[in-house]
Amino acid sequence: MITRIDPKAVTAMVDASREAAPADKPKAQKAAAVPAAAPSATTIGIDVFSQIDLRVARIISAEPVDGADKLLRLQLDLGDSQRQVFAGIKTAYAAEALVDRLVVVVANLAPRKMKFGVSEGMVLAAGPGGEDIFLLSPDDGARPGMQVK
Repeated sequence: MITRIDPKAVTAMVDASREAAPADKPKAQKAAAVPAAAPSATTIGIDVFSQIDLRVARIISAEPVDGADKLLRLQLDLGDSQRQVFAGIKTAYAAEALVDRLVVVVANLAPRKMKFGVSEGMVLAAGPGGEDIFLLSPDDGARPGMQVK
């Protein structure tokens, strides 16, 4: 009653359909509106990923950094502490529009001394850069200090 499928026949049909596909239509035609994502550099295990402490933070204040074209100085509330973070988002966001906004921050990133001061974390954003930067924000109900899992 049941006929067994020969794997060689399936492979032959798949190969034939690839050869019959029109060559004049680019495969990325539908994705033209969205830039292709950069390939991942390497993969990591869950043990490495679990070492990253992602937290919800509220932006207390934001101001442009004198002498920097892309940087904003953000003062963040992480619930139990406050931190200063420099973020390269000046071309995409007006400083005054960021106050009271919730963002996701890498809370256990080693502080980095910069010529403008010390940055004590990293605010997460997506996009290729320039005006196309999009801060990652948690849904309503999230509170400063909550861990992102």
